[in-house]
Amino acid sequence: MKKMKKAAPLVVASIVSASLLLSGCGKNNDQSASNEKPANDTKQEATATNETPATNEAPAAPELAPYKLKMVVPGGAVPKDLALVNEEISKYLKDKINASFELDVIDWGSWQDKVNLKFASSEQFDLLQTMNWDNFGTKIQQGNIIDLTELIDKNAPDLKTVINPALLEGSKVNGRNYGIPINKELASQAGVMLRKDLVDKYKIDITQIKKVEDLEPIYQMIKEKESGVVPLYLNKDTSVDWIYNPMNFEDLGDSSPGSVVRGANDFKVVSSIETPQVKAELDLARKWFLAGYVNKDAATAADISGALKAGKAFSYVQQLKPGKDAEDSLANGVEFVQVELTKPIVRTADTTGSMTSISRTSKDPDRAMMFLNLLYTDKYLVNLLAFGIEGKHFVKKSDNVIDFPEGVDAATSGYVLNGAWMFGNQFNDYLWANENPNKWDNFLKFNESAEKSSVLGFVFNPEPVKNEIAAFNNAKKEFEPALFTGTVDPNEFLPKYINKLKSIGVDKIIAEKQKQLDEWVKTAK
Repeated sequence: MKKMKKAAPLVVASIVSASLLLSGCGKNNDQSASNEKPANDTKQEATATNETPATNEAPAAPELAPYKLKMVVPGGAVPKDLALVNEEISKYLKDKINASFELDVIDWGSWQDKVNLKFASSEQFDLLQTMNWDNFGTKIQQGNIIDLTELIDKNAPDLKTVINPALLEGSKVNGRNYGIPINKELASQAGVMLRKDLVDKYKIDITQIKKVEDLEPIYQMIKEKESGVVPLYLNKDTSVDWIYNPMNFEDLGDSSPGSVVRGANDFKVVSSIETPQVKAELDLARKWFLAGYVNKDAATAADISGALKAGKAFSYVQQLKPGKDAEDSLANGVEFVQVELTKPIVRTADTTGSMTSISRTSKDPDRAMMFLNLLYTDKYLVNLLAFGIEGKHFVKKSDNVIDFPEGVDAATSGYVLNGAWMFGNQFNDYLWANENPNKWDNFLKFNESAEKSSVLGFVFNPEPVKNEIAAFNNAKKEFEPALFTGTVDPNEFLPKYINKLKSIGVDKIIAEKQKQLDEWVKTAK
């Protein structure tokens, strides 16, 4: 019930087969290579080489009034050179769309509260990172993010030639786009990251780790032999449920109660918290907590990045994709290896796992969409935003491979955002020197090998039970962090949680989901 989920409506069945292919992504990457600004180009030359196709030209920059774009995203610590990168992006955008730029990074622990406060106070900003599991549907219902459908056609026609059609279609809500999906992998997979130095030190054969329980003797060894290292580091938002949920259930488009059992074809909606699978998961979490495998503050900790960077964690749970270990190793300055514990699957939620939306408080949505058009087509811009300034935050080892400058690493660099997954077209991103040069080809193979969810294309409309879902969200915050990290005894607290859910109308939510799913099955299957 805690896994990343999506809130958006019905997607036509015709995109199901398309969702297994990232058609044309490699081709788009090649085409956009000509849009990259050489490091020693003059400003005038850079402007010329980064123009969008002449057939879809936006208004020339001199015809546009100056405007400051503000983009709000989640992250870890705010990079100390953020202002420098904002300044560099502003210089680059002046000749493009006559705009300056400010990236606002909010720490994950306070992300939801601060975003809600921005909307409550009607603070002016333009662009917002949105995710299916982060109250995406609620933001739409409350009118806090705007309909982008016409804006795409008007100011960002190139998006449709870049973004995988399955992503753009699958992210629609009632046939409308409220978020522009990041062009990235489609499938998802869960597992754990393990510290490579300790894997090597104790000669751990990660190929023999096939299921969660296989980690137990390894965790016991780490506890006994590595003082000060937590075998499994969790926080209030990440737990073993990140592994068990996709292993056992197929979600129905949002984070409220109601899933179908993975692999079942009866389309019966169940309250997963009441199932034997979740009880077994909670029992294991409790066993590991009492054994000392889990950090004691797991139920209240907001972030794990500090522990990872300090070498205090042997492992943590993670949503995986090809090369995710290289990305995390770079971001944390500690080398990790990934262990897959679920088979890859393509779900409706994967089309909206990372999007950019436009705030209702934006004073120039047209300009915001022009910026997005550039972000998906301009290789120089997306890499500047994702990785910082060439020569200061990275150096090129070859045309598409970068590394830190000499004497600089992830801990000392002024700009390690670890947020490339939030920006534009990932197939235009540089590869770090520690990454597999075949990363993007592996993404394609990963998607093609993935299982299709039996409910791929179904998205739940929460409007009929929005009050019950609001009550559920409060109960979830009260019970789930402690339960899913093993901090409390599930034999005592799980019945209390279930009773609480019954009292706030969980059965009504389940019934509504079943009704909508039954209707979907009639037309989509």
